[in-house]
Amino acid sequence: MKVQKNLTILLALVIVASVLLAACGGAAPTEPSQPEPAATEEPAPAPEEPTQAPEATAAPAMSDKYGGTLRHATQPVTNLDPAFLTSVPDDEAARQWHDFLIFIGEDNEPDPARGVAESWESSEDGLTWTFTLRQGIKFHDGKEMTSEDVKFTFDRLRDPEVGAATVALYSNITAIDAPDASTVVFTLTSPNPDFLKDLGDYHALIMDAAGTDFATQWNGTGPFILKSYSPEDRMVFERNPDYWLMDDEGNQLPYLDGMEFIFIPDSTAQVEALRGGQVDYIIYLPSEYVPVLEGENIPVYQSPSNTSYVLHMRSDRAPADDNNVRQALKLATDTEAILQGAFQGLGTAGSGTPFGPVYGDFYLDEPTPARDVEAAKALLAEAGFADGLEIEITCQDRSPVPAICTIWKEQLAEAGVTVNINLVPTDVYYGADNLWLEADFAVTDWGSRPYPQPYLDLAYTCNAQWNESHWCDEELDELAAQAAKELDPAKRVEQYQQIQRIFKERGPIILVFFINNLWAASPNLKGVEPTMGLGTALDLRYVYFEQ
Repeated sequence: MKVQKNLTILLALVIVASVLLAACGGAAPTEPSQPEPAATEEPAPAPEEPTQAPEATAAPAMSDKYGGTLRHATQPVTNLDPAFLTSVPDDEAARQWHDFLIFIGEDNEPDPARGVAESWESSEDGLTWTFTLRQGIKFHDGKEMTSEDVKFTFDRLRDPEVGAATVALYSNITAIDAPDASTVVFTLTSPNPDFLKDLGDYHALIMDAAGTDFATQWNGTGPFILKSYSPEDRMVFERNPDYWLMDDEGNQLPYLDGMEFIFIPDSTAQVEALRGGQVDYIIYLPSEYVPVLEGENIPVYQSPSNTSYVLHMRSDRAPADDNNVRQALKLATDTEAILQGAFQGLGTAGSGTPFGPVYGDFYLDEPTPARDVEAAKALLAEAGFADGLEIEITCQDRSPVPAICTIWKEQLAEAGVTVNINLVPTDVYYGADNLWLEADFAVTDWGSRPYPQPYLDLAYTCNAQWNESHWCDEELDELAAQAAKELDPAKRVEQYQQIQRIFKERGPIILVFFINNLWAASPNLKGVEPTMGLGTALDLRYVYFEQ
């Protein structure tokens, strides 16, 4: 049923408002990002004697785009070592003083112009990848970047003793060689059609091989130099006067003289600071503020993404171990109504699979069965619940999850299902006890990836590290293994589409909706280019203040 009762939407909006005003504040959806869902850590300690980068100079006056300091409201960072980035602010901050070997562009594809690899090629069997590096790129301390730094970076990311989150991601690499200063060669155990995108993982920022403590030694090659960091206040960046990247007119980037990342934990306070002119830029704008800002002529930027809210049904124990129950709950759910009520319609309603329309041909663009309460009741009766079913759903207290759970509760009641909501803080949901992995029913936010395979490897194959639904399907596992290595694009499309049919027929999730990435900025901030990847990946090298 597409139209919700007024009471339902009113209740959802009240809950959203209460969450935003609560002391815990509203954190941005994690990209889960990030290969994992949201994680919380204590703020990274500042070094006893902060590392001071060389003095930066003001931008040259070759273009009227140069100058100004960007004030960005963000959550506090928790870790400055790229190998151990765990949160949205960690990811966004580290990008500013580092570079990627392979830069993933706004369309989720490798951009050969914006990474330190100037060119690359692979062997015919897909097992050897050779990269030629740009020459003359320097770290902030003046040392020239070479292939040894690239080799060091990825050897560290794949080393189990280091323990980075990328060990499994790079387990297919058997050797990394640096035959000369500008050449890096990766050897794989098996073909990987997504290898370039894997090299653009948000942890894969090029490090100085001579470094010893990357949480306190901020020596990168990136567009900005981190001058100071106060864990309770802000990060201060200055322009790198020796940066290598130029714009299309031959002007050296970045345009900004500097940036301040100001730590404001509460998303409502971030919005108010933007409205009041105290800051210039925020990411992961809560959807309920879009009409407010647009009404004040404050620009809001949007892009489709695969960041999603997933309602999982634990499939290794009753009642969701019965596919009749899983299918009944799907039939009783109207995802479009939840999208409208919980996220102002700023996204795409789910169709039963973790792959969204941003994946192009990989996406199974087939009609989703319409909501059918009577059919849901019939399936529940077959499963032995003719007299009704009572379940508990665990929900983070972060917007828009409370609204999602409230609207779903109302929808399921029409099918004879009583849903009790267990509302918990986000840091408890993803905390040490891994409540999100234990709950029978729960809503998890999953961040956008540049291609579909990570969702299968992380969450939906039998032995996946974050298999929150505890689902195991041998046919899906076999197809996932094939798709991970298939170099023929047409065959790979069919494999991914068959995987999505399995999700629709017997999968353990209700994909509630995919969100649009949302940013907001001062009217005079230009060059903002939305990305369908992580919201943190918006390229600040190109933004500037209109004179």
